[in-house]
Amino acid sequence: MKTLQKMNLLTKNNVRYFISLMAATSIALGSGVNANAEEEAIVYSFSNESMRHWQFVSDGVMGGVSKGELTFGKENGTNFGRLTGTVSTENNGGFIQFRASLSFNGRSDNGKNIKGLRLNARGNETEYFIHFRTADNWYPSDYYFAKFKVKTDWASIDLPFSNFKRSRSDQSILLNGSNIRSMGIVAYGRDHTADVSVSRIEFYY
Repeated sequence: MKTLQKMNLLTKNNVRYFISLMAATSIALGSGVNANAEEEAIVYSFSNESMRHWQFVSDGVMGGVSKGELTFGKENGTNFGRLTGTVSTENNGGFIQFRASLSFNGRSDNGKNIKGLRLNARGNETEYFIHFRTADNWYPSDYYFAKFKVKTDWASIDLPFSNFKRSRSDQSILLNGSNIRSMGIVAYGRDHTADVSVSRIEFYY
């Protein structure tokens, strides 16, 4: 009920945007190699089932004109999700993304002690973003973000949670894995051509 009360404060377009973000299904997370003596890394590898877990979202839900698509492929034995399109800042727009709901509930620490994430990614040698929404983020414009740059070849990219900043509101509240509710891989903020692929997401302790 609290969510609905907060949503009543938003504009019609922002409500549509908020609903589209919350509609993504949860991604399936497995266990990986030992990150330390106490916990294991949490790994998501893309597969033929990935299309059920991820959702494409664009600024069209808010009147923007950015265009794109999310596709899934396999190359040399590597499965991946690929975001392509054209980002335009016209009509107060400026993003395309693919995202999924995400929760670490059920872990021994509910994700509280996670230190960051590691991507295996490639693309068109430009900058992209990871956006996390948490239980602390009520508004569409309130999220945690960090920037990363891809190369044309697959490469591992390390993004500690300490690198993430909050876009608005109380910036003294830091990103904590136990509060995460969704994750997005985002082309954002400027007019450009987007092409980014991700084959593996690892949350490490």
